[in-house]
Amino acid sequence: MLEFLPSNEDVVAVRCSGRFTHAEIDSYMDRIEASFAARDKTHLYAEVIDFSGFETDRFLDTLKRSGPWLGKLDRIGRVAIVADQDWIRWLAKVESAVLPHVSYETFKSDERDRALAWVEGRLDSPHAAAIKVIETDTPDVFGFEIDGHAGKAELDAISAHFLKAIEGKDKVSFLGRLRNLGGFQFGGLLTGDYFALKREALQRLERYAVVGGPPWIRTMLNTLSPLFKAEIRHFEPEEEEAAWAWLGARPASERTLVS
Repeated sequence: MLEFLPSNEDVVAVRCSGRFTHAEIDSYMDRIEASFAARDKTHLYAEVIDFSGFETDRFLDTLKRSGPWLGKLDRIGRVAIVADQDWIRWLAKVESAVLPHVSYETFKSDERDRALAWVEGRLDSPHAAAIKVIETDTPDVFGFEIDGHAGKAELDAISAHFLKAIEGKDKVSFLGRLRNLGGFQFGGLLTGDYFALKREALQRLERYAVVGGPPWIRTMLNTLSPLFKAEIRHFEPEEEEAAWAWLGARPASERTLVS
């Protein structure tokens, strides 16, 4: 079933559940084409609940109708996909990567209010700040916390901050507190500052403590640590105090760099 949701005139917002019929797909395409005809930018919001497929006997007709849209992809603005099904969010990210001019943001169902507010233009950033800077009492020890999805603007800000912080220092140490690895916006990983930070930090890194994270983090660190000159150790969340002691520093304050 496809249900249209109230939203701004330049937003086509729907809630999807179960199986789509041809009539529903046609009505959705009608709404988008009407918006294309009326304005330069159309924004899309889709809330997906237990999606189980669509009628396939007219699939070729749907493809033919959507073909001309490839020439109008630059007319699509903000796109939010809200779904708790991992494969739907993964598919949206893949589609975002392969379609020029279209960038999808994915959200879980408990983030639907923020997703719609962002699509409607009431919020500048699709996700709340995911990275905190942890200031310490030692000038060559730095810390950060990751809790959620980090977008390009946040990666840019964090990279610039730490590049400036480590400038002129021969040796530095880091603590990374991992609460929830919500992922990174692909475009953000291509920023020059991000690569510069990686290069500079690796050249000067003396010790790196990683606190928490999913189970595979410890395995990955144990596998990769022999490849680096720096000492790298993993600590469980309840061992964070020991991690700071290993670095010879204490946390002083925490703050985000983007709102």
